[in-house]
Amino acid sequence: MPLLALPAADLASLNASVGELIFLGISAFLIGIFAGMIGVALGFIRLPILLAFGFNPAVAAGTNLGVSILGGATASWPHWRGGRVVMRVLLVVGIPAVIGSFLGGLFANDVKAWILLALIAIILGISGLVTYRQWWIVAHSPLRPIRHRPPTPSDDPTGVSNLRPGRIAADSGIGIVIGLIGGAAGLVLGSLRLPFLLNVLRMDARYAAGTNNAIGVLAGTFGFVGHALNSNFDIPVMAVMGASGMVGSYIGATQTGKVNPALMRLVIAVMLTAATPIVIIRAVIEFPN
Repeated sequence: MPLLALPAADLASLNASVGELIFLGISAFLIGIFAGMIGVALGFIRLPILLAFGFNPAVAAGTNLGVSILGGATASWPHWRGGRVVMRVLLVVGIPAVIGSFLGGLFANDVKAWILLALIAIILGISGLVTYRQWWIVAHSPLRPIRHRPPTPSDDPTGVSNLRPGRIAADSGIGIVIGLIGGAAGLVLGSLRLPFLLNVLRMDARYAAGTNNAIGVLAGTFGFVGHALNSNFDIPVMAVMGASGMVGSYIGATQTGKVNPALMRLVIAVMLTAATPIVIIRAVIEFPN
């Protein structure tokens, strides 16, 4: 049945049972630990779980963004306190993402879901391959001979030195495109921004995680507002998953600075790889709706 043909009551609730709420709460807690650790909301994992229960796609998308906001906001404090949020990068990439996310959420019902999901799957696959390559380089760098050379912009762990004036427009453009896609699909899409921060701006994995988390909170908030204007969210599910996800995200965020950078890149690459087939399957299921 087409989404627009669903009764209004179905759009206003996911109608989750008590057992489903308990399962969703436990899942959100476990996912939150990894999300807080690597600075990615991991909505790619939560959203398929919601959809697997047969919940309405539009409401599941808005609810998933709400959970991402709560978990991400909780993880932001340890990242901020640890000095892992880079404000210049946050402004250049985050503001366009906020604009795109709001517009994506507001007009989500006007875009075919399978088109968005197919595009996300392609970008995820490419990002995963690039991140695996970066992990390999970082993991095996101690085996290479040490050469003394003057510092270069790529040596700046915050990535600020790589925000060149001539490229700011392109960097902002990437932010708004990712925001549009994520806002419409109900995803923060930190998994797409993180490889950009790591591989283009050459940020240290810990700074990238903290900054990406902060951008995700801002983008997710405005994307959720766009969905909320269409009543695409469920309060009970969002409350349960949000509360348990907040606890898990805080625990994970406190461990970010203690994890080896090479290991963090590997975890990110594995998450990207795991999310890709999930999105592909969902795109096939949605086609041609």
